[in-house]
Amino acid sequence: MKPRRVSPAIRLPHQKRFQGMALIEALVASAVMGIGLAGATRLTLHTLQTAGDTRQQGLANTLGVNAMECHQSGRALCVMDQAVTVQGTTYTLQSQLRPRADLALVDIEVRVQWPTLGRPQTNPNGGAALSTGTGQGLGQLILYSSRDQVPTWLGVSLP
Repeated sequence: MKPRRVSPAIRLPHQKRFQGMALIEALVASAVMGIGLAGATRLTLHTLQTAGDTRQQGLANTLGVNAMECHQSGRALCVMDQAVTVQGTTYTLQSQLRPRADLALVDIEVRVQWPTLGRPQTNPNGGAALSTGTGQGLGQLILYSSRDQVPTWLGVSLP
């Protein structure tokens, strides 16, 4: 007896063929890949923003330390307030010298401020960021130190 041949148009219930699954699988795979690429893009943008913030803070620290060293040396030519533009960012330096009446010390405060792009900066006290009115935050670095008021002509004797 010969096996009976079934035409492709007529199928038995147990011989069902799943059609359209390849399309659904492709759509799900595309959605998963799209979410992964969106996450990678966001991570890259966050990394670039952090690198820019780090560069700005490093430059602000360098400018502040230079101003602080000038004031600690006691030179009369140190600038108290100035604006410096480096790589398109304007840094504002403000220095204050406050003599202490009870001690022979001068307290030095150097404040460096610059506009930040993107994420707003927060104050160390947990307060909101300082606003410049343009949607930008204002980064800030404050350095404190003291120096004595001993005249330089007095000198130091060495043994």
